[in-house]
Amino acid sequence: GEVVGLEPMPENAARDLVAELTGANGADLVSFGTEAGLFQSLGTNVVVCGPGSITEAHKPDEFLAVEQLEQCCEMLDRLAARITA
Repeated sequence: GEVVGLEPMPENAARDLVAELTGANGADLVSFGTEAGLFQSLGTNVVVCGPGSITEAHKPDEFLAVEQLEQCCEMLDRLAARITA
């Protein structure tokens, strides 16, 4: 089936929350498929995030440093605490 693209939105609560929890202040636009565009088409705020750098992902010799995985786990802990408070 067709992959629905994820469109950048000027206001996005999910993106803003992830930025707050990670300290990131920017977003990278990349060309790959996820289900995120489908959820966005249903009116949901969506963000795609994960450990490591997109410049090192989904290609030969991709890798993830243990420190990056630990940082991701810490962010997910903060996210869980926030949404279950």
